[in-house]
Amino acid sequence: MSKKIALAVWVLMLLLSMVLLFTLNQGMTAAFWITFVFVVAAFCSTLLFQCLVGKKAKTPDDRFLQFPSALISGVYVAAQIPLCIVFSLCSDIVSWKVALLVHAIILILAWILSLGGLAGNDYIRKVNSRQKNHHTEL
Repeated sequence: MSKKIALAVWVLMLLLSMVLLFTLNQGMTAAFWITFVFVVAAFCSTLLFQCLVGKKAKTPDDRFLQFPSALISGVYVAAQIPLCIVFSLCSDIVSWKVALLVHAIILILAWILSLGGLAGNDYIRKVNSRQKNHHTEL
């Protein structure tokens, strides 16, 4: 997918989540603003992650190895939209502490899984290069 199309999809998804967040809210409470901050953080961190990972991926092998981390990042953003809907509909009921706790746990879990995938990729690259260097033709 071209970078311009990917950026357009990213912007449209961000706009969709903002429209849903602001139209479905039950009040401008602390839980609402915490949800807003975490939605923006989710989209920005995913964009940053995709840009940094995309620059490193030169070969098809590199792109294949980085697919799980990119998938986790995409699932995190996709999960953030229904979460945004739930917290905007229940913003007058849900405590700001609950909103902060739920969003922080999901954010930290997504980052740990993505960074763990990248760390695993480095190990896989080392093993692959070691195998290629020790391979002899018969």
